[in-house]
Order: sequence, then structure tokens, then C-alpha cells
Amino acid sequence: MKLKCVSHIVLIQQIFLILLCIKVDKEHMWNWFLLFTPVWIINALLFIPVVYETFLIARFRSRDSRSTVTPKIKSPLFVLLYLGLLVCKLSAEILICLKMGTYADLSWYYVFFPIIVALFGLLIGSVVITYCDMLTVRR
Repeated sequence: MKLKCVSHIVLIQQIFLILLCIKVDKEHMWNWFLLFTPVWIINALLFIPVVYETFLIARFRSRDSRSTVTPKIKSPLFVLLYLGLLVCKLSAEILICLKMGTYADLSWYYVFFPIIVALFGLLIGSVVITYCDMLTVRR
């Protein structure tokens, strides 16, 4: 089942690369937002499980929970980190479309700022999650 989902994501990425090659080759004058549509489909597929896990964690931690379904991820910090990384990725893609489509005269520093924030967030989040895991193992 998981291999089938991965093959679909790879197929969508290949469609994006083909569209990108056609756009760079100046065969068609497509909009950059239209070109990034396969990437945004992947973002939606990545965003749905995060929202589902957040709902499960909130329901599991509520006091009157009688849910038989337990979340796979016990730490809400991990879900927030993943959600933050997805938001940074989406904002970077939007800024790239704005820059390449000449809708806004942006510096490349502003375009890549969400990626820099995501990298620092990933670094800090992985250190915090590792530290929290070490504390739970010692108990």
C-alpha cells in the first residue's frame, strides 16, 4: 500500500519536471502558478495526515475521550514541527512563483527566507525531540 502511494508521488513529481522543462524551453508561456500545480497536489497529500493526527492527538488528550483510535504520534511538538515545515515549503513555492512570474520585484533573499527558517526550525525541533526522547527513556 505504501509503495503504491510513493509511486503516485513520484509520478506527480515527474509531471512537474516535464512541465518545468517545457516552460524553461519557452515552448509555452504558461503561468508559474499553473506550473506548480502538481507540487501543490503533493502538499495537499502531505497536509491531510498532519491535520488528521492533530485531530487524533486533541481528541486523545481530552478528558472525556472514549476513542478507541490512538494517534500514531504521541508528541504534539512533532506534529507542530511538521506543520511548520509544510507552511514554510508552501510559502517558499508561492514566493518562487511570484518572483519568476515577475508579479513582484523581490530579492532572492526574501524568496529563500522560508527555506532558511524551515532548516533552522528542523534543526531546533530535532534537537528538542531527541532531548525529550532521551528524557522518556531515562524514566
